[in-house]
Amino acid sequence: MSTESSPSALQIDIARQILLQAQKEGWRAGHPIVEKTLATMFGVSRTPMRAALEILATKDLVRLIPNKGFVAATDLGNGTYIETFSESETERLKQQILRDRSVGTIPQEVSENELTERYGIARGTIRKALTQLSSQGLIHRQRGHGWAFVDSLDSPESLAESYRFRIAIELAGLAEPNYRADPDALGALIAEHENMFDQINAAGSVSRDSWLKLNASFHEALAAWSGNRFILQSVRMQNDLRLLRESSVFDRLRPERMERSLREHIQILRYIGSGEIEFAQLALRRHLESTLQKVEDRIRSER
Repeated sequence: MSTESSPSALQIDIARQILLQAQKEGWRAGHPIVEKTLATMFGVSRTPMRAALEILATKDLVRLIPNKGFVAATDLGNGTYIETFSESETERLKQQILRDRSVGTIPQEVSENELTERYGIARGTIRKALTQLSSQGLIHRQRGHGWAFVDSLDSPESLAESYRFRIAIELAGLAEPNYRADPDALGALIAEHENMFDQINAAGSVSRDSWLKLNASFHEALAAWSGNRFILQSVRMQNDLRLLRESSVFDRLRPERMERSLREHIQILRYIGSGEIEFAQLALRRHLESTLQKVEDRIRSER
């Protein structure tokens, strides 16, 4: 890559999206990277896609094999390298769109013109954000006109279905024969939980983004350690769907509920760290079933 000019904002944004996709799909070292597929997915041409891959190559995250193309140079599935690039305007817009959709200020079907007017942001940035949300499976382009968000966890029935699915999938992950936690990642995750517990205890709350990110990281880490890419993909899809709901319910979370959830997460992680997988399974089941029970009680009360 030429050193005569700095990477453009578009190239950096694409590089970040490649890492997000790698995290979502659980890319390991040697994973082949198909430029054309990614370019289509992100709605860009091959030229900026190649430039973005070259940026990642300078950071030893991908490498070019002559006559074959780019491959992942290291394990990109754990999300460790996302922070290599600062959050872009497109990423900030994506998070704002998700928050607004979660509280109902954006309808399920929306046009680019409506979003451009709402946010006062260039149409090109709006389109990039929508394309990236589409790659996450959260929105899709409608035939002829506009975009439509997927059906989210916006009813007690759909939320209960989600929790029953998560119980089945996440417990299956812990039962995988080659389950193995990364010691460094496990220790760091416990420390993050303990730090957040201290923050809540001292200040009474934490930021919405911090809470949602840590929750997603916990469940994705458990799935990633299973070594089963399909379980990991399923958990990540559920986490994406939860973004459309939990951004709106965060303000109703009481500090004691947050603290209880953090304690349960920490206990599960410690069981895993000590090799007590059966206890981790039992604790994870209780953790998920406690919320499922509340949702099912609500369904029964409304009938």
